[in-house]
Amino acid sequence: MSAYEQYVEEKNKIDAYLNQEYVITGVREGLSGDWLELKHPGGDEASLLIETADARKYFVNVLLKQDVREQRDAQ
Repeated sequence: MSAYEQYVEEKNKIDAYLNQEYVITGVREGLSGDWLELKHPGGDEASLLIETADARKYFVNVLLKQDVREQRDAQ
C-alpha cells in the first residue's frame, strides 16, 4: 500500500467517526503513531491509531476547528 493510500484510509476512518458525532478528546503519542481518543455524546468511546504524517496533520486541523467551535459555543 502506498503512503497516499494509507493516508486516505486513515482520513476516511477519522471522517467516519466524526460523521457519527464523535469528538476527539485526547491524543497519545507512541513510537508507532498517534492514538486518537474519541468520544460519542452517547458515551461510547473509541481509539484509532494514526500512523501517517498527513493524517496527523489532518486530525490536528480537525482539533483546531473543534476547539474554535467549542469556544464559540461557550460564549
